[in-house]
Amino acid sequence: MIPIKDEIEQSMVYVVRRGVNEAIKSGAKDLIIELNTPGGEAESMEKIIQQIERFPLQENTFAFVNHKAYSAGAFVAAACRHIYMAPGSVIGAATPVMFSPQGGIQNLPESYEKKILSAYQGLIRAIAERHGHNPAVFNAMVDKDSGLVIDGKEILPKGKVLTLTDTEAIRQYGNPPKPLLAEGIVPSLEQLVEKVIGTKAIIIQLKPTGFERIGRIMTMLGPLF
Repeated sequence: MIPIKDEIEQSMVYVVRRGVNEAIKSGAKDLIIELNTPGGEAESMEKIIQQIERFPLQENTFAFVNHKAYSAGAFVAAACRHIYMAPGSVIGAATPVMFSPQGGIQNLPESYEKKILSAYQGLIRAIAERHGHNPAVFNAMVDKDSGLVIDGKEILPKGKVLTLTDTEAIRQYGNPPKPLLAEGIVPSLEQLVEKVIGTKAIIIQLKPTGFERIGRIMTMLGPLF
């Protein structure tokens, strides 16, 4: 189990890479990514997705949204074959924005903004398709103008960005009925493992090293320096 908590940035890439390496080396049969993040850097998010996709048993990758997976966190969840959510958790709001060096969101020329939006729409759809998710659901998290309609039922009107609660994410649509996004709601990591893997599974939780913690602090303080 690899935790991705707080902001996604470059130092988190190294933590995830180490976790995937350890999982492969130890012959782990399953990989769980526990998410509680407001999002973060797009470049770091893409590198983390590449690391997750190195795990050889992709059908046994799980995202466990334990509170929130906004923005880049939703992209990471899409890179796992199965998505589960803790009670009261949320996922979505993945529209890309650019921050200015002075802080706050930077206004972009309309043509450049459309270019960036189109690029990330394509990226999230490709990730979702690779891992068996409905690409339209993730596209609606990125683009407020797309809306979301499934089998003639409007889930989200145009003009809004999709963010799903745990109960909304497991709601079923279509014929045969399929969950909109998440396969279930589980209260804890241990109960998720018991439910989808088995009671005899051994959980190895990755813990950041001291150097990784220092690296994360330095990365977060970088703009101040």
